[in-house]
Amino acid sequence: MSAVPDTKAPDKTANLNPTRSLNDKDAVLTREQSAALFHILTHHETYAEIEALKHPGTISLYGHPFVSSSADVTKSTPASGSGPSPSPVLQILVHRFLLTLPGARDIPDEFWSVRVQGLLTRFAEADLSESYDKGAPGTRKTLATALSTMVEAIVRGCLGGCPAAWGEGTVEGGRGGEAAYDHGKAEDLERAFHDVLHATVYGTLLDDLSGWLGETADLDSHSPMVGALVEYAILHIATLFHYVFVLSPEGQYLLNLIENVHSMLPYAVIRQTLRMSNAATMMTGMLKLFLSKLSVSSVTNYLGLTKNAEDGMNLLQRIISVILGWDSAESRKTVEQIEKDEKGPSKACLTAIREHVQKPAADRTALRERSRKESKSIVATILETTDPSLVSGLSETHHAQCQEYHANLLSIRDREAITRVLCQQQPDLFTQALRDFVSGFEPYIRKIHDKVDLREHVQDYQDFVDQFIATSKPKKPEEEKAKKTNGVTKDAATAPPPETTKAETRPPSVEDYVALLRKNKHMLYKWLHNGAKQAPEVRDTFRDWAREALVHFRKPGVPVTTKGSSAHTEGTMQERLEEAFAGLAPGQKDALRPVLDEQARYLDAVAAMSRARMQQILDGKTETMAGPGAFLVMWQELLDRTVITPGAAKGPARRGRDVRNESAGNEVREGAVGGMPVAPDVSSVVEALGPIFCALAMKVGEGDDEGSDVSID
Repeated sequence: MSAVPDTKAPDKTANLNPTRSLNDKDAVLTREQSAALFHILTHHETYAEIEALKHPGTISLYGHPFVSSSADVTKSTPASGSGPSPSPVLQILVHRFLLTLPGARDIPDEFWSVRVQGLLTRFAEADLSESYDKGAPGTRKTLATALSTMVEAIVRGCLGGCPAAWGEGTVEGGRGGEAAYDHGKAEDLERAFHDVLHATVYGTLLDDLSGWLGETADLDSHSPMVGALVEYAILHIATLFHYVFVLSPEGQYLLNLIENVHSMLPYAVIRQTLRMSNAATMMTGMLKLFLSKLSVSSVTNYLGLTKNAEDGMNLLQRIISVILGWDSAESRKTVEQIEKDEKGPSKACLTAIREHVQKPAADRTALRERSRKESKSIVATILETTDPSLVSGLSETHHAQCQEYHANLLSIRDREAITRVLCQQQPDLFTQALRDFVSGFEPYIRKIHDKVDLREHVQDYQDFVDQFIATSKPKKPEEEKAKKTNGVTKDAATAPPPETTKAETRPPSVEDYVALLRKNKHMLYKWLHNGAKQAPEVRDTFRDWAREALVHFRKPGVPVTTKGSSAHTEGTMQERLEEAFAGLAPGQKDALRPVLDEQARYLDAVAAMSRARMQQILDGKTETMAGPGAFLVMWQELLDRTVITPGAAKGPARRGRDVRNESAGNEVREGAVGGMPVAPDVSSVVEALGPIFCALAMKVGEGDDEGSDVSID
């Protein structure tokens, strides 16, 4: 899951990589500089495209499978748009992987051009609050940056190609030989990860694992390479869970959200519905359970007596509405406390803020830009616009209360807007989209239901979520004494918990999540085994899709030992960027090379830090609050550069790094985030080569319109 490789390819692979060496006097870029350039551009372009989805016009210009703004959105025929897509990187991923996915490729065109496009447009028009206004990175920012960090790793693999070799442990495929991997050494686990990548992309590991899972549920015993990969994956997934739910600003909110949804899902009724032997009856019952609406308006709409009248909510929408209502209730309590505080801000100040929150998006955007330009807080700018005298008499305490008041009003407004989009607006695109989605996957659901007892796996899922929620909550001293050693090394299990300065609880550690995953990994193995063994037709269909998808991660000219071939050129993006760099003016190249060198050193530091943190967990001498993964550093970098309103009435704008959430504790936060390498300023590189990178990506995307050149024998 790393955004960048944690280890570099050995020198012996240089003959397979067109990039030039340091000793080549005619070289434009060194291998390290070239990799740094590729990383910079993919990192910034991926996030820019995801962030752009918040603007109403973005999705209408996307291109297939969505329709252009000039097309009739009610028509099912997708329009190609009036020009190149403003999101070439995301469009490549959608065309190469999502639209070819079994089930997704069978979904009606209206699902994309009407349902999904309509929902994205509604969310954009709702103008959900910005982190700048709220005074801290919000949930939307946290999720968007996390998604971007993971997607960019796929983008780099698709555009740059999987390295041809990674060292002595590299294998062609199959069971991976008998190469030894020490599960106690971070270097060996990294080697296993890269060997699996190579064996999957260029070898036959995918086919071999598909057959293996049809025979046994013991994935670990497939080969030493796969066993080591499982350990590598567990450490990184555990680190991701820990970072999201313990260290991130919105961790506890997301955990409460999951817990509330989990408590409201009717698992007993779901299992009872799955007992039906007839697949069609089962699916009808499940759709009725979650998507049916029982109200007078729903009946009159069905009979044609009314059109688009609000027909109530189905169970899924009711769950969403209730949970978001609970969130709003907490914010309303804070708002009421500030309003009732006799020593708090004046009613005039609070009224001005409340009126501003309800203004049109254009007015709030203009005021936000004014706040940035004049180096004043968003609250001070609001009050000054209403009545300059309100700002002159505003104390620091009152300013902080006004900022909190503003943030909570925005939270209430956001949740009301989300509820309207998903649950109340007509036509009900959300319910229609879910029905279309299920219809696309219906053939596969039928085959699996006929052969596999899904009730058992629903119970496994419920049990895992229960354990996950319990693991994610702060631990009490009594729980420490009774701590189980399952999945944790002996030294880690017997080591005393970190000092908490007499605190009654401690936050969960990475090892807690490692133990959780090791304890429950058999649930996933069992699901994969039952599906592969009992429904081989479904297994083969998805295996063929994966085999075709993997072709897009190959570098041209590298020998392969598996079926399928392609003449694609996306695997040469890094080399094409070198050519683009060579076309820059000499002075511009000289100015950018030091920036690339600094970025290369930064990536080296990230890889070294990730490896050291992994080794610390493997050593098991103490519980840690920071795990491996270069993707975490890239994610934190996006959060840290988020622009935030000034903390005082007048002053410079802050960054995300200045307002890091302290709910996890100062020591925990400092240990996990404070030790991360600081990313250099690479804006000059993005400005010089960003448009060129987009143009190259568009050319790669244009090849999708001609159809896939992959041949699956």
